[in-house]
This record gives sequence, C-alpha cells and structure tokens, in this order.
Amino acid sequence: MGMSAPDTELPAAISIDLADLDAVFELRRAVLRPWLTPEDARASYAGVEAHFHVAAKAGGRVVGTAGFVTETHPDYDGKTFREKQWRLRGMATEPAFQGRGLGGWVLRFGIEELARRLTTRGEARAVLWCNGRTPAQSFYERHGFQAIGEIFETPGTGPHYVFWRNVDAV
Repeated sequence: MGMSAPDTELPAAISIDLADLDAVFELRRAVLRPWLTPEDARASYAGVEAHFHVAAKAGGRVVGTAGFVTETHPDYDGKTFREKQWRLRGMATEPAFQGRGLGGWVLRFGIEELARRLTTRGEARAVLWCNGRTPAQSFYERHGFQAIGEIFETPGTGPHYVFWRNVDAV
C-alpha cells in the first residue's frame, strides 16, 4: 500500500523530529484525553519492546505528535496480520494547526522512521495499526490505511475503527 503525497508543503516555521514522551504529553492530553496523567501515559509504554514519538514544533512548542509502539492487536494477531505489529498511538494536532496537512507530515515522518527501524532490526515489513476515530477515516485512507472490523466505542472518545497498513523496510 502506498502513501499519498502530503496535502500541503510543510511550512518553514515547522520542524518535525523525534521527541520523548514528556515533550509530547501535554498536547496528547489536551487534544485526546484531558483526564490523562503523565504517570498513566508513561505506564502505557512500560514493558513494550520498542517505541518512539514524533513531534512537530512551531516556535519551539509542540503542535503535532504521534507515537509508535510495538504492540500486537489481540483480534488480528496471526490471522489478518502475520508480520510484526506496531501501533500508532496518541496522534494529535493542536486545534489551531488542524486542517493544514500537519498531521499528514507527522504521520509520514513516523512511517519513514519506522521503515528505517525495520531495516536496522533486520525486518522486511511490519503492520502499522491504530484505533482511529471514525471522522478521521478519510485521513487514514489518504495515508494508505484501511479500516478493518466493526465500529467500536472507546470510553470518552467516541466511535473508532481499527485502521491498518503495511510498512516496508527501506
């Protein structure tokens, strides 16, 4: 599955790079889960094999983020998804920056980083999946994801699909 070109050019005032969880936590909390504590966020990554976070910054402030973590989907392991699985988690864009293509740039950077990590790990391909809100379906589809399964609800965040795509090593 390919990924479309970004909808817009990345503005010169925006930089995208890897960041630690503490740097992206406040944006994730504000946009996705206002009740989330830093301790809960850190605990959700405890014991995972590997994870990394991407941050888009404007004027030194995080305005977009996405996390990537090795995590197997319990419903699709060994059935639909046979490759190693990574999960996209905590993708968020500050409201003032939404609708300008920033989320696509953050996602693209993260997928490219995942492809590099697959190469380093000697793995040819992985499945990247996420629980994505249903209103974001067209966004995910533009970036090579497909919805799978039925719509489900997560407490406090509304209806979701599982979205997935393959990522090949570079």
